[in-house]
Amino acid sequence: MSESVHEILRKVLALGTAVMLVVTLAAIAVVKADEKKPTRVAAATQTDAAPDAGTGTGADQGAGSDAAAQGAGARAGASAGSAAAAAPGAKGGTSAAKTAAAGAAGGRCKDYNPDIGVFCDHILAGGTTVLSGPLAVYGDQGLKAGLAWQTYYNTELAPKEHLRQAKLVWYDDSLDPQKTLQFVQRLHDVDKVLFLGGVTSPEATASYLEQTKFPMIGDIGLSPKSWKNRYIFPTAPSTETRNPLRVKVATSRLGIKSFAVIQDTLPAVNTDADKKAWKSGERFGPKELDYVEISATASDCSAQFNRIIQSKPEYIFMPTASGVMLACLREARKFSVQPNGPNSPWLKGWSGGSNLQIETDSCMPTCEGMYSVGTIFNDPRTSNTPQMQAYRQNMAKYAPNVDLTGFIAINYYQAGYLLYSLIKQAGIQDNMSRDTLVNAAEHFGPFQTGFGNTVTWTTTVPREPTTCGYPVQVRGGKWVFDSQQYCL
Repeated sequence: MSESVHEILRKVLALGTAVMLVVTLAAIAVVKADEKKPTRVAAATQTDAAPDAGTGTGADQGAGSDAAAQGAGARAGASAGSAAAAAPGAKGGTSAAKTAAAGAAGGRCKDYNPDIGVFCDHILAGGTTVLSGPLAVYGDQGLKAGLAWQTYYNTELAPKEHLRQAKLVWYDDSLDPQKTLQFVQRLHDVDKVLFLGGVTSPEATASYLEQTKFPMIGDIGLSPKSWKNRYIFPTAPSTETRNPLRVKVATSRLGIKSFAVIQDTLPAVNTDADKKAWKSGERFGPKELDYVEISATASDCSAQFNRIIQSKPEYIFMPTASGVMLACLREARKFSVQPNGPNSPWLKGWSGGSNLQIETDSCMPTCEGMYSVGTIFNDPRTSNTPQMQAYRQNMAKYAPNVDLTGFIAINYYQAGYLLYSLIKQAGIQDNMSRDTLVNAAEHFGPFQTGFGNTVTWTTTVPREPTTCGYPVQVRGGKWVFDSQQYCL
């Protein structure tokens, strides 16, 4: 037996050991990348990167590409997980060792390439998330929803359709852009994953993805760069679409003539596109009276809210992130500001929040009638498409404590379904590589997902996967999804 085959078998056995140590669900191994000691990673965008990334729990520490790990994402943590579950692959029922050896020897698994995370029985994906701090709720929900899809795929779809399994290497970067970049470099150079499902800072990693041709598929869009990079395939509308679309909805529903914005921001993200996009909302009639920024992790909105109400806008766009949005509403109560209230007759309405029930549980009755940031999805509680029915069933089975209405949870579940559909439509199940994946994504759609949104990805950059969305409003203390879709 050749030395190369011995090496493959060693890696496969190491992977099998890791899986056996951490099995929590049938056919799935979940291993969070450990952060006990730093590992030097070659950097394409800086000369000396030494991320605090660790070596991988339970896996052979000398073979980072074999770390069998899964995880998922966040609204501000951008799940890496759900998309990874969607990668179909080579058919076959042999053991991991035999299929790996067959691939190395030129057998039926012709796309075998451990240098990019393609094995005969599974593929590796990667990403970063955030599981601590004010935005951890999104990381937790993205994680669990991503794993719900991945569990469903690995335990039901893959065996039934004779497709290869999917595994994910992920890191908690604590919402630190520098750590995000370092972990992405590690995922590429050390863990050797096929693609990324999402990261917390596309802003910090965009240049590296272009330089290495490292695709990210399913990004929720946490930076203007998410839509302007050939190797990032986002699912949500861009800032240039989303912000004026919210102005259009407010104008259509309430006939507003003015608005002001409290924009929440993520670390190190250039907000020029946000400012420009809000200003462009004036084309629907209302005038922008003021714009102020606040950190998405802030717990105090007093200065920002006090400034905004000085201009007496007819509509206030508040932050999307739950914690900071609730902080702004606390200031509203302090100043007795309420749409059509006795102390604020100039205010016709406002919006903010991300469709989570925990938001309305905390803000009632102040937020009754308030609109959220909106959604690209149908109401998962009532939609009866096959995809939404499966979403409800799988979430109940694999992630019973997750709020179904949060767009982060829906997105990172459906991102897995998107990739699964993309690969099958392109016919690259047995021809997996970064190049074939990018090519398939660049010629995908318009695709009706069954979740209420349509996704279109082309070779044209900037990409705009969709230009439509649904208003979501608090009624009776619950977020109610509108059936009317608004588009630009």
